[in-house]
This record gives sequence, C-alpha cells and structure tokens, in this order.
Amino acid sequence: MIDKIIQRLTSCGFIVKANGQIFQRSSNTRKLKKKGQLNSDKNNVFFYASNVHPFKEGTNTFKDILGTEYVYNPNLVLGKSAMADNTQNAQTINFTFEQYEKTTKPRNHFTTYLNKEAPNLSNIYDIRGVKSGYLENATLFPYIDYNNNFTTAKIVQYNSITGKRNKDVSANYFHTYKPIIKELGVEKQSKKLSCFFGEHLVANNTKPVVIVEAEKTAIILSMIFDDIVFLASGGANLLKGKSWDFLINRDVYLYPDSGVKSWFEIGKKRNWFVSEILETPIVKEGDDIADYLEHPIWDKIEAELKKIANRTIEISKEFNFSYKEKIRDKFCSTITKELGLTYYKEAFDSEREKHGSFIGKHFKISNKEFHCITANVDVNRYDFIEGKKVKPTEKTLLNRLEHTFRVLKKLNPDENICTHFEKILNHVLENGNYIFNKEFILKDLMLVWDNDTNVVSEYIKKRDWAKLSDNIRNEVDFQKYLWRDRKRYDTFLLLKELEPLLKENRYIQLSDVGLSNKRTNVFVANLIKTYNETVLGCNTINNYNEKLKVSQYLQHVEAYTNHYKNTKKEQNFATLYKRTYIVWQKNVPTFEMPNQNIVETHTLVAKRIVREYFNFQPKRNALKNLNTIIEYYIANPNDLNVEKIGTRLQPKNTLSLIAMKRTLKEQNKSAGITCKEAFDYPLDFTHSALNIEQSEAMQKDSVFLYSWILFNYPEISEVEKLEVYRNPIGYLLQVNKVLQVA
Repeated sequence: MIDKIIQRLTSCGFIVKANGQIFQRSSNTRKLKKKGQLNSDKNNVFFYASNVHPFKEGTNTFKDILGTEYVYNPNLVLGKSAMADNTQNAQTINFTFEQYEKTTKPRNHFTTYLNKEAPNLSNIYDIRGVKSGYLENATLFPYIDYNNNFTTAKIVQYNSITGKRNKDVSANYFHTYKPIIKELGVEKQSKKLSCFFGEHLVANNTKPVVIVEAEKTAIILSMIFDDIVFLASGGANLLKGKSWDFLINRDVYLYPDSGVKSWFEIGKKRNWFVSEILETPIVKEGDDIADYLEHPIWDKIEAELKKIANRTIEISKEFNFSYKEKIRDKFCSTITKELGLTYYKEAFDSEREKHGSFIGKHFKISNKEFHCITANVDVNRYDFIEGKKVKPTEKTLLNRLEHTFRVLKKLNPDENICTHFEKILNHVLENGNYIFNKEFILKDLMLVWDNDTNVVSEYIKKRDWAKLSDNIRNEVDFQKYLWRDRKRYDTFLLLKELEPLLKENRYIQLSDVGLSNKRTNVFVANLIKTYNETVLGCNTINNYNEKLKVSQYLQHVEAYTNHYKNTKKEQNFATLYKRTYIVWQKNVPTFEMPNQNIVETHTLVAKRIVREYFNFQPKRNALKNLNTIIEYYIANPNDLNVEKIGTRLQPKNTLSLIAMKRTLKEQNKSAGITCKEAFDYPLDFTHSALNIEQSEAMQKDSVFLYSWILFNYPEISEVEKLEVYRNPIGYLLQVNKVLQVA
C-alpha cells in the first residue's frame, strides 16, 4: 500500500523522503519546497500548501490518494521493516506437491505405528515424514484442496509405539519449518489451513462425507469404513472459516470432539447431521471418537457410521431454511439443459406467426403479446412489494420449487419428474442463495405435489418476449438486455418505414415513420434530418413547401418554353462523305433559367429561400450512403449498439460505410442469386403510374412526360429519344399530326 501511495505521489511530481516528508521542486528556482507529510500510522497524507493539485490542502486519506485502487490494510507502518514485510507478502509462494515430496520422506512415527496395526495400509492421504531438524521423523499431514492443489502440511510429533501425540512439542507447518524452507530456498511464508485435510478425496465419487477435528482420527476411521470419505478440519475452531461449496450437494455428517457446541450450530445452519454420541457424562471433554475404539461406546459409534455408509440414518424432517453467508446477485434458474425436459410452451397465434418475430441478441420479441408457461424460475429473484425490494422467504422458495415441479409434470406427461427433481434441488443448493434440507422436499412435499390434481393455470403468463441467451446472470442484466433488444426491434420497424420514403423525393417528417419526437430515437431522427438537409436541401417542412413552389414554377416555365417557343425541330444532317466527324447545327433554342428576382416576383417566395434553392447542390452519394445504412441495419439489426444516454436508451452506429458495404456484398453473394436471375421475368405494368391517358400525362411535368412517351412508344430510335427528351410535348404534337393525316 505504501509503495502505491509513493508511486502515486511521485507520478504527480512530488518527492517522498524516507521519513515521510513530501517535497516538490519550484518551477522557477528548481529548489525543493516542503509540501506535506506522509502519515502511514494514520493512513493519510497532510499537505501544508494549497497548490498541490490534484490533491487538496490539509488531510488526504489514502483512499483520496488512490481512488478506486485503494484496498484497506490496517497494518501499514512506514519504515524499512514495513517495506520488507510488504515485499515479502507480495511474494507469497504457492507450493507444489512435487516440492512436498522432494523435501520430505515416506517414513514417519505415525505410519510406523499404523503399519503395525495394518501392514497393507494404503497411504491415500499422502502423509510423509520430516527428514531433518528437531522434528525429524515427525508426521506431515498434507492439506490438498478439492482441485488437487497442495497448499501446505501440518507437522505433528507422534510416538511410534503408542500412536499418541507428543503434546510437549508444538505443531509446525511445511511453510514455516526452517529445514524445509531452507531446502526450497524461500523465506518463511504466512499461510492458513484454508481447506480440509483429505478434501481432494471428495472429488470423483458420491460417498457420504464425515468431518472430524483431528487428521489422525480421519486416517484411522478411513481404515475401517471404505464407503465413507473422512475429512478433518484441523482444529475445533477451524470448521466455521473453511470454504464448503464443494459439499453443497453432498451428504455431510459431523463428529465433533466432546464439548464442542459450535459444531452443532454450524450443522443446523448447513443442514448437516451432527452426532451426539460423545455428548454423554462418561466421555471426557475434548476426546474424539478415535479415543474410544476399544471402549463399549464404540459399538454405538460403529453402528451409526454403518448407517451413514448405507445411507439409512434418519435425518431431520424439517425444511431447515436459511440464507448463505454470501448472497450473490445473479440468476439461479431451476432448469438446466442437462435435464433434457420440455420446460417452455407458448400459445399458437396465426396472426402473430404471420408477421413473425424479431430475433434479438438475447431475446425473441413478438409483434404482440402471447400466453406462455415455463418451468424455469429464478429462485434468487427479489420481489417488489409496495415499491420495496423484498428478499425471498422460505415460503417464496417453496412456491417457486412447486411451480417448477408442476409445470414440468404438465409439459412432460410421459416422464417421471420425481426422478429428475433431485438434480434440480442440487442445482438450486449449489447456485442459489439458500441452504435447506432437500430430503424434506423429496420425501414429503414432492409426494403431495405428484399425487394431487395438477392445476397450472396460475403459472400461465402473458408476455411479448422469449429468452434466447443463457448468459444473463442477474435481474439487472435481464432488464438491460431485454430493453436493448426492444430498442433494436423498434429501430428495425422505423427503418422499414423509412426505406420506401427515401424514394419519394419529398420532405420526410418524424411522424411519417411513427416518431413523436427526436428523443424517442435519435439515430433514425438523424437519418431523416440528413436526408432532408443533404438530399433535398430543406431543414423544415415550411422551407420545403416554399422551395416546392420555386420548383413547380421553373418546371412550368420550362414546359411553356419548350411547347410554345421552340417551333422548329432539331435537324439531323446526313452526308455521303466519310469524315471523322460531321457538323451538326442545333437550331432549337435552349431553355434558360429565369433570374432569381423574376422567380421571387412570380412565386412570392422569400429571396433567401430562392437563393438557397438556386445555390443548393446535393452532397455527393448522400442518398446512396443513407440507403446503405438503412439496408444494412434492416438486414443486421443486432449490430446496432444501444447505449443509455441520459434517461433514454438510444441506438448508435459504430460501423463505417466501407464495413457495411463489404458485409452487404458478402451477404448478397451468399444468397446465391445473380441480378439476371433476380430480374429476368415478365413484368406486369397494369398498375403502373405510366399506364394513363395522353391527356392526363400532358398535365404532368416534362420528366414524367418523357417517361410516359418511352413507355407507350417503345419502338422509337435512340435519336428520337434525344428529341423527346428535349421537347416531349412537341414530339407528341408531331405524332398526333401524323396520325390525323393518316
């Protein structure tokens, strides 16, 4: 911690002396000026001056200095010894089983005693002996965790003849015994017996587990009962602090030394059986069951352990509900995929199926609500009662487990749910926030649930979503992902509305796609704004309407000029001479744009707007780029990044146009259809906008009229098409004359 404080101060331009005084060089004179004092005993830094940015004048706690990197340590003392201790703690070594074997020997006093009693004894606990020093031939009891990692070993001196412990010699440890750490070339370590002795023997079997206090007792009992795994806590007071997650789904039995009341409290809380055989006046306080191997009381001990081995011992018939010490804020579903059962069903709706569903990142969102039933329940979920978050109670947990059982039974009529339910209870015990007696449910409650009328109507829900992802850890993530997928779905629908509007060449208002205001969906609103401003050159609907007047006036002037003033046709000059070029003189006047003042006068549109109209040039590829963005996110809506901005969720584009075009190209290629295949089919023009009478067509603008002529006179030549483009009305008048003469 001190090192971090000094590093932080140094990075800000300060110099910290060995006595804790803090200096800073003057920017003018470059001389050191005393600025403050590092007080390690008080966990703070005191600055005398005010110009000590980024810190403040006066007292700054270590938390103020380090911010989020601060970790509380009550034992900080400034000085060489503290620095040395801090350095040593930072170099804590994890020993290996190979190091344990290398620095010890097989022979020891306790195994010598055991071999006399049982010559063919197998050393399943891997106990060994000390090679040298004042504890030579003492016994090492290795503490190997559930994952088979060697942590340390306890060293105890025994008499090789009687097997009794030599209480005149204190216990030592592998990580502190000088001859061992000297051989390993390391300093003395600080470690705790964090796991159980024999913990590694629990893995890969389903045997009942018996926990005793002494390592010696566990070894002796394991020689007698093969069908039980015996563990040792290493001390009467060490049981409470050990991690026991690996025992959650196991049958556990406690055999405390006589007079140790705390084990009864722990057993009741964790739903572990606690033997009371030693709680009699004839047993000396502090004795354990191994002390009575040749005593009449052993018959009771042996009978009880045999019942444990055969799983016939009677245990509590109560639910024994309690909360785990560490409450985790994450989902605990009652269903796992390994069950292979049907646990979800939704009502069929032809109208909903017709429109399909939106497949989001984590949820499938429907266009309308539907009825469904599910056996999957989050047992860790908090309820909200009168606006307050309420922790699930014993009754709540039982109701949720009953919910799961009844729905599974309904959806799986050919399955015996009773045979699967123990797996569900084990899963809940392992991942839930509760401790309870699963046997009470399996032997009492489940019989009631299985034999009455299985009514599940109260479990039918109405919703518009179905969960797709198994990576949602808690209620916060659930709501977060659900509403983000909803926003993607809403954006998808808005883009589908916007796509055809871009082809209408008119001003688009937010209401045209169903938006009430810009804040509802800033992403789509900005697309609309970009189209209006860069493609149409209009920032408001009123601005568009005024410019529309200018456009209509100019089209009228152009049509009038072409119709009434251009009486001569273009002449095509032919020649017999083969020249590299021929002179072609156009005798048809070209349309000239009216003066802006004239347009203002005739349209009554403000000069500023007229000037904007004449000066506006659409941005290159603006419309094409907008179409690319819309096409991409209609095809790939889940690529939209949804973020919370202020109080609202907003979709956000994080991709470049190049990336979008590349992806669309690959997706279109993978579709396996060419442009020729896509468009090579007979067209039906019955309902075409061009399929109207000539009189009606002549009332339209020149652009429409040109298209109408090409549609109705497909046999005209390329040269004639140029003539039509220049003067569509004149062409029609000429055609009509020919028809009249004919």
